[in-house]
Amino acid sequence: MAVYSLLYEKKDLRKDSEDCDFNGFLEDYVGQDQVTVDPVIKEAFGMIMEKYPDVKICAGLKEPVSKEAISNQIIRYKDIFKLQGKPVVLPYMLYAKNGDEERAMMVVPYSEYSFIYAKGLYYCITEPGSEMIDCKNEIVAVTSDQPQVIADAFTSMFKQKCGALQRNLDSRYFRNYDELKEKVYAAAEELKAEAQTEMPGIVERNPKIYTYIIRWFLMKKVLYVQYMVNKNILNSVHEGNVRKQRNQAKVNADAIKFLSYSEMWRIPSES
Repeated sequence: MAVYSLLYEKKDLRKDSEDCDFNGFLEDYVGQDQVTVDPVIKEAFGMIMEKYPDVKICAGLKEPVSKEAISNQIIRYKDIFKLQGKPVVLPYMLYAKNGDEERAMMVVPYSEYSFIYAKGLYYCITEPGSEMIDCKNEIVAVTSDQPQVIADAFTSMFKQKCGALQRNLDSRYFRNYDELKEKVYAAAEELKAEAQTEMPGIVERNPKIYTYIIRWFLMKKVLYVQYMVNKNILNSVHEGNVRKQRNQAKVNADAIKFLSYSEMWRIPSES
């Protein structure tokens, strides 16, 4: 099933479904009084609607974590499977048609390391066994603090292959795998420090712990998958030996520093 058709079928809270928070026209979504959208993203949405008034949005789309996915089995991040239901949440999925072409763009609110989470979310929803595996060439993941970049990316989806567009967007944040790896390690350490600082003041910890676990999982996913899809690394570093490449990809993911589920619960509360 093409991506527009797949997303169109998602039911939202208005229909007593937990698939997503909202699914319908973007204009209707941003016009809701109870919805707060990041100013950068809201401006980008306005620019997109000027060119594509019929664009739709699936906001807060919830996805499961697959225990069967090979990458998840190799990463072996046990805490991710302690989370109930569909813990992976896609902030915004814009989708539209242009002639016979169907495209979707996942938009992630910007932060210093949001490009890591955007890429990790993309890999989660397009891995073998996922419902969007057959749509992976119709989806782009974008995050930016510049509305024009987001708007231009949406337009470009219908003018070039999504893979080429994604590589162009990624190049804004990292030039090669080694640079990506260093940024992921830095993001993981920063998240660990944040958790140690924030947890003592939180009474109901589960929601925050879920957020941290998902973020560390996405980091591991990115380092593993990005290494495995790199044919240059396969040939120049591992002489075409996929097993060696897989082992190193696991080593890279395993090196990410994090706090376990139980460690976060054991952090003493503020007196």
